[in-house]
Amino acid sequence: MSKAESFQIKGWHVLAGLIAFFGVIIAVNVIFITQATRTFPGESVSHPYEKGIRYNETLEARAQTQKEGWKASISIAENNTVEVQIDNKEGPVDGLDVSVRLFWPGLPHADQNLKLLPSGPGQYRAKLQADMAQQRTMEFEGQAVRTRDDLVFPFKGRL
Repeated sequence: MSKAESFQIKGWHVLAGLIAFFGVIIAVNVIFITQATRTFPGESVSHPYEKGIRYNETLEARAQTQKEGWKASISIAENNTVEVQIDNKEGPVDGLDVSVRLFWPGLPHADQNLKLLPSGPGQYRAKLQADMAQQRTMEFEGQAVRTRDDLVFPFKGRL
């Protein structure tokens, strides 16, 4: 009788095989989940519940700014300065509190919130904290608040 003919699969062999099989499956799933949550936490909008509650206010502000012809253009100068120009039908708009959130898809740790300061007629500027602007596509969400009546002008886009 040869050695191969005498080998029999016993219960503990089956148990060990099942444990090894499902152990590998679980380990791979844990690795995939860990890598996925590190690169994208799943939240594409900060404070989604609060923004949802104030959605009607956002629609009213958007309608008012469209009626007044508000436009925003954003650019990044060579010295890593974020520049925003805000105009309406009458020309450049001054007296605003302007803030911008810059984010790079897939890099939540690199997000930057900037408070822009007036630098000319309808112009607002702030310095970037790092040289991320030239490396990847950047998205932005900003808002300009008119101080005399708290009218909010939201703007967003991609550079």
